Amino acid sequence: MASSIEELYIKLVQMGIVLILLAYFLYRRYKDKIVGFSWFTALFGTIILQSIIEISLFFPTQAGHLNPTSSIQEIHMIPSVFALFGLFLYFEYIRHEKPNSFLLAFASTLVGAYITVYFIELALTLEPAVAPEYRISRIIYNILQAFVLGEAMYVFYRDATKVDYRKLRRISIAMTIATGIGFLAAVFKIFERWTVQINPNLQIYGAIPFSITFGILAIAFIFNPYYVYLLPTKINKIIIFNDAGILLFSVRIGRDEPEFGEDTLFSGIVTALRSLIAETTGTKGELRKVSFRDKKLLVVENLEKHITTLIICDSDSKILQIAAKHFTDSFCAKFSKVLERFDGTVSIFDEASDIVRRVFPFVPPEEIIQD
Repeated sequence: MASSIEELYIKLVQMGIVLILLAYFLYRRYKDKIVGFSWFTALFGTIILQSIIEISLFFPTQAGHLNPTSSIQEIHMIPSVFALFGLFLYFEYIRHEKPNSFLLAFASTLVGAYITVYFIELALTLEPAVAPEYRISRIIYNILQAFVLGEAMYVFYRDATKVDYRKLRRISIAMTIATGIGFLAAVFKIFERWTVQINPNLQIYGAIPFSITFGILAIAFIFNPYYVYLLPTKINKIIIFNDAGILLFSVRIGRDEPEFGEDTLFSGIVTALRSLIAETTGTKGELRKVSFRDKKLLVVENLEKHITTLIICDSDSKILQIAAKHFTDSFCAKFSKVLERFDGTVSIFDEASDIVRRVFPFVPPEEIIQD
């Protein structure tokens, strides 16, 4: 909470910058259909809401109409709690198809505990007997913040050390630094009640380090918008065929990647699996993925254009599935008229390599091998 006019100015500047970023993210989300930006439009939207509440509470506090130590001022942190939970889900979906059960339970418990304890403290009117830094709700919030940003730092650090491509490594290093700043600030805030006793000057206005954290993330996504998908997983092959089983496009990613056999066989495999599932279960559900040993076969269908995309890779993470759908939709948009009047000529679809480079921008062009 801003406690001085200087901190208020910092908050106003922060809100102005976040508004610009939010407008940009909304523009890219709906113009370029970058579904991954949905997380960040929600995240920055909650930051705006938090700022509005915080600013609106500043003036009655300064005018003496509101106790400056009142728990009511902490209400502006509730939007942040939900933003942090959404950010946690985003980082889980980078790694998994669904969140890890233990981590999801832990994050949910922290969210529920914060909201419950906050309203109990507000109802008991503990101020001014209990200073803000000693309130249990604030400690829980800082633990949640440290947990989410710590996981983010781990995800980006792992990517920076393990990914094959230089561009992805560079941006992962930048994001590791960004989330590391926020993580250290959150940890410091957890122990703030003790550091203040040692030295009253050992206080930090949280808006500053967290503005740096989200500022670096925003800059990274502005200059590399498709990095919002953050795909450290290894993609081996992308194949597109139509309902008739005709191969429209096939690309291998990586010069040293082994051949996976005849591409047209994959259309037969998918068709056979659909028929088998329909006959054995009596349902005609959409086939989304097939797992075999250390490889995954992701399946994305566009029923309107009657095409199917197959991606052979090492992961079935939710983010990769979203990126695969984005690739498929972009392919259909680019070749819409060709697909409607398809005459069997497939050479026109070679231009889809440009979509591969755009949706998966960290893959060096020389690694995209046309089959």
